[in-house]
Amino acid sequence: MEKAHTSSVIYKQFFGAMIVMTMMELAHAAATLVDGAMAGRLLGAAELAALGICTPYYSIAAVISGVLMTSCQTMCARSVGSGRLDEADRVFSLGCTLGMVLSCVLTAAGIILAGPFARLLGARGASAELLPYARAYLIGLFSGTPGFIMVAILSPIVQLDGGAKRTTVASLTITVVDIIGDVLFMVVMKMGLLGLGTAVSNYTALAVLLTHFRKKDRLFHFRAKGMNWRLTPKIVAGGLPSGATQICRAVGPILINSIVLSVAATAGLSALSAQSNVKLVVRSPIVGMAGAVMLMTGVYAGEKDVNGLKQTVRVTLWYAVGLMSVIAGAVILFAPALAAFYLPDSPEAKKMAASALRWFALSLPPMAVNMCVGNYLTALGDRRRAYIINIGNELISLVACVAVLGKLFGINGVWAAYCISQLLTLAVFLLCGALRRDTDAKGAEKLLFLPRGFSLPESDYISVSVTGLEQVIGISEAINAFCTGHGVDRRRSYLAALCVEEMAGNTVTYGFADGKRHSVDIRVVLRDGDVLLRLRDDCAKFDLKEKVRSWTLDPERPEENVGIRMVLALSKDVTYTNTMDMNNLLITI
Repeated sequence: MEKAHTSSVIYKQFFGAMIVMTMMELAHAAATLVDGAMAGRLLGAAELAALGICTPYYSIAAVISGVLMTSCQTMCARSVGSGRLDEADRVFSLGCTLGMVLSCVLTAAGIILAGPFARLLGARGASAELLPYARAYLIGLFSGTPGFIMVAILSPIVQLDGGAKRTTVASLTITVVDIIGDVLFMVVMKMGLLGLGTAVSNYTALAVLLTHFRKKDRLFHFRAKGMNWRLTPKIVAGGLPSGATQICRAVGPILINSIVLSVAATAGLSALSAQSNVKLVVRSPIVGMAGAVMLMTGVYAGEKDVNGLKQTVRVTLWYAVGLMSVIAGAVILFAPALAAFYLPDSPEAKKMAASALRWFALSLPPMAVNMCVGNYLTALGDRRRAYIINIGNELISLVACVAVLGKLFGINGVWAAYCISQLLTLAVFLLCGALRRDTDAKGAEKLLFLPRGFSLPESDYISVSVTGLEQVIGISEAINAFCTGHGVDRRRSYLAALCVEEMAGNTVTYGFADGKRHSVDIRVVLRDGDVLLRLRDDCAKFDLKEKVRSWTLDPERPEENVGIRMVLALSKDVTYTNTMDMNNLLITI
């Protein structure tokens, strides 16, 4: 029994996660954007070009944060989805420890080797004049690496733990503190690019995120004692597709910088720098979508909820194509103004930048689909295909197209390569899905890439969304019939139906009373001889076990909360979590 439409819970989960993650990415992008604007207007074209060749730093730092963030949030989401909260704590604690140790090592190495690293990025030969500027900027950037990495690791965890508002505050903190810091260090203290690179904002945002864990009722707790170091290989392996993506994002621009220099000299590099800065901003919603996909896929894969995965994919495609097409149109329309903003005194570079931005805008919808697919496959545990699409998308397809089209058509061929490479990657993915042989799925369901045996026959589970009290009785009866029809004894079948009737009924009666649109997603499966009931709603936070502990029984009203007390007394296990600002109740009978 399955209700086909996408429930409002799925929409709200995705939209909420996407907005928060977009804001965090946008905060980092805005910091880079402000750096570029200040360098271009207050320093000069050479400083802006140096800023551009240093862009791969973010991908290099993100190799560590990408591996740990991806693996931690995926493993934690899967553990929460399946009710294994102790395992989620162990992954969280170890991930934070690894992140802090590795980020400090990278900081020390980056500061010591800033000069050689700047040369590697392109500050050599004809562009040797950029070396002192690039070196100074890199020293500032590497000094903030621990904050950058830990913010990346903690942001999705805090959101998974119901702290979306705090993550939003942290993202706003990055933007505000970065602007203040740029003015203070570069304008007032005359520190030049070293001042622009200094990342006090990341440490301030980290402090904001850490305040989330002060309360004892949080889902995640850092526990140094009993940390299971044997999980390290699993954590690293789980995040390697994301790490490979970040390595490609670091290597790709280095190769493309060299191609652009050979085709259009410094003017082309300045145009590429302007494109890179705008790219960080307009790509932020894509990063937000991809992050939301990863969180939700982790939770639903942990529950083995195929219906939830289908609906997540449906919502993702709607946003990836619809929203990014609108943003692409805006970039195309305002490309000349954006180019002039970054390059007001360089007509040749400004013309190149406008063309670069328009071609890049056309790549946004397929780029959104490709990035979301990569994160979906990673969270699903299909690392082989995740490697293929991520590496192909971020390095092989892009660099090959830039090299070939650049040689054939000059700098315009380089700009066109950004769009063409994304379309090629998407075509390869669709072809791989159509030719799959390792699945029983038919038609479009092949593109879910679920492993064989992952999904249950539709007759072996119930997945339905409740939007009104009148539906609850009918669903309760359907659950009773479902259980008895699958060999569950009459007592437990009745109890399962009664639990859903009580809990869903209470949610509709009291949770829906605020006048907003809500729904309760109900899933019933049989596992290892037990009946598992999962209820998820988008109402105000309500931990029924905590509420029962705080209630004082009124002798004159013994019937008060009798339904909830009965569910807790008669169920084998009851687990409550609040993840992504959704109430999740898992009842085992």
